[in-house]
Amino acid sequence: VRLRELKLSHSRQEVQCFKGAGGCDVDVIDYTGGSICCYGDNDEKICSTETGIEIENNNFCLTPGLRGTIPAGFANTPYLQVLDLSNNFLTGNIPPEIGGLLRLRMLDLTNNTLTGSIPSVLGALVSAAIRVHGNDMIRGENKNDMIAPLSLCSNVPEFDLFNDTTWCPPERNALRAFYNEAKGEEWINATGWVDEFNSHCEWRGVECNNAGKIVTLLLAVSQVNL
Repeated sequence: VRLRELKLSHSRQEVQCFKGAGGCDVDVIDYTGGSICCYGDNDEKICSTETGIEIENNNFCLTPGLRGTIPAGFANTPYLQVLDLSNNFLTGNIPPEIGGLLRLRMLDLTNNTLTGSIPSVLGALVSAAIRVHGNDMIRGENKNDMIAPLSLCSNVPEFDLFNDTTWCPPERNALRAFYNEAKGEEWINATGWVDEFNSHCEWRGVECNNAGKIVTLLLAVSQVNL
């Protein structure tokens, strides 16, 4: 069997509240964190990790749903075309192995609690719609900046942050195009150029103002191999 679609979106369930005393594994007064399980009217067992637990009026209120990290094992599903894990409680980093799923047409990771940077290898998914918004802890690789990989911003027009000028500065894309046209790989000194995560303002010879807009582009003869 060749898995082509996996849709596990909206696995969050309705909030259910339980009296801590006797209805759950631990009393509210003794709870110090971690996962707990409680029991409903029909002895139905409801469990939740700490991220889905709230305490209201001395009751545990649990929000069951899909939790944990995204497994790197998705690399073993090379025929996968749709991977929809949106609107859950997933944590951790986006596995770079997903970038090897070259048949993907849709990758939807929106509205989770993912962290870390967006893997640059996702830039290889040029025909895919890639959705990552709603993960407020995702940041750039080298800093705490909000910046997406250059390859994603340049190669994947269906990337949901493609037109976001913070995550995908258009001037950075323009400089990448210039670098390619000017045979930048042959330059003597191209320090920082076309780096996946560095701001284009940090590329050698590029000077920006406080708003991140280019004001000077200086390429010395000693930098370019004429």
